[in-house]
Amino acid sequence: MVGSTSPPTSVDPGAATDAAAWYLMSNLYQSLLTFVPGKEEPEPDAAESCGFTDTELTVYRCTLREGLTFSSGREITPDDVKFSYDRILAMGERASREADDPNIPEDEKFNYSGPITLLSSLEAVRVDGQDIVFELSHTDATFPFIVAGTTGAIVDREKYEELEVRTDNKVDGSGPYLLKSFTPDVSAELVPNPNYDGPYEVSDFPITVRYFVQDEDGTSAEDLLAESWDRGEIDVADGKLPPEVVAEINSASPEYRVYESTGGSIRVMTLATDIEGSVMSDDTVRQVAAAVLDRQAIARQVQRNTVEPLYSLIPVGFTGHGTPYHDLYGDAPDPAELTQKLESAGYELPVPFHLAYSRGAANHEEAELIQQQLEADGLFDVEIEYYDWQEFIPMKNAGEFEAYLIGWRPDYPDPATFTDSLLGPGDSMRTGYVNSEIYGLIEETQAESDRGRTDDSFREIHELAADAATIVPIWQEKRLVLAGPDITGLQHLQGSSGVWRLWELSRL
Repeated sequence: MVGSTSPPTSVDPGAATDAAAWYLMSNLYQSLLTFVPGKEEPEPDAAESCGFTDTELTVYRCTLREGLTFSSGREITPDDVKFSYDRILAMGERASREADDPNIPEDEKFNYSGPITLLSSLEAVRVDGQDIVFELSHTDATFPFIVAGTTGAIVDREKYEELEVRTDNKVDGSGPYLLKSFTPDVSAELVPNPNYDGPYEVSDFPITVRYFVQDEDGTSAEDLLAESWDRGEIDVADGKLPPEVVAEINSASPEYRVYESTGGSIRVMTLATDIEGSVMSDDTVRQVAAAVLDRQAIARQVQRNTVEPLYSLIPVGFTGHGTPYHDLYGDAPDPAELTQKLESAGYELPVPFHLAYSRGAANHEEAELIQQQLEADGLFDVEIEYYDWQEFIPMKNAGEFEAYLIGWRPDYPDPATFTDSLLGPGDSMRTGYVNSEIYGLIEETQAESDRGRTDDSFREIHELAADAATIVPIWQEKRLVLAGPDITGLQHLQGSSGVWRLWELSRL
């Protein structure tokens, strides 16, 4: 039994980009490529081989291995792979079309939050015998990383509709596990796939994932996970535990195993620029808000030093990491100077705005401390408001929040995952921010096949991002997994690739 505080929104790879959904689905579907533990670079999975066929990095060809089958027993064909990508593009186009159609009532429009932004460079997919050929609209060295993630999950074209999200909570895939049952916000039962043919050695034992969410009495998911762990109801606690619990964990205890690492997940405050009447359309207001944020206090007082303060959207462990937000704003801004800056811009203090958050984005204590920091010295008047996650995400995707707190987990192990989707034309955070200089630098990084040589460009991008202050980093997680003393494989359970390797867990 594995306990998690991150329930997936869907088990349809065309319908969700939340980390929890990707974690679960990485066990249920195959992609042409995958990420091998310790290497975190794309390696063949359902494909025999993959590679760019041109020097411009705009044509990517994969050869599908023969003999692979879906859980239904039907053989996987190149047409299934093409369908899987075309489906994501088609659903994204439908959502965009209906969003702009005034004749469709708002509550009847296609509610879509799939990975369309990750396929922004994909122009067309075609089949050539046993090969799948991806034609890109521009140079994109990161495309293999997209193929290796859950965006590239191969679905059975006879079981999935092209323009509809599958909602029966069933899966037809070819991954290491089969989904025996899935109850949203409750549990997922996985059993080994006897027909799995891939690069991993799969355990012979079934796994149940139990999801913890805030209950009707207001007890947090973190507290419920901790209580279940204390009662011995779960073998592995791979979710967010209360900071005070984490602070008391003894890594040398013989009663349990502990695996700690620097995680890739970050917490950010997002400030929109395009909401009519919002003060956040002004660079000055955003910059002052970014300067006021005290990351050290948040990490210490709320997170009990279980996270690291973060001064770049690219966290520690990724090429391009730096401290541009610290370099620009420092840690102890002068209130008088910030007051003068706002008043010189024509504002009467305090400046009012609305800050949204959700259980999947921040806890109450964190939101309240950020409110206090922003309101200190009379600079801002902040109304914080909590939303249920199922309401929060559609509102965020529709660009309804002028400011909100949210976490961001890497879609793949490359700094582009903290850049292209957040600051590029895809604008997954819906900030409305457009910067042609950033877009040009992003194109430069996409053209570099040697990812280690992109460091300077990524640093420059995030210096510009710090000045714009549309997305403000707060902290980077420290990843911690608890398990019983007889459980092994924790070190390979998760990396920075978005793959949750449940098959690596075993019992002594």
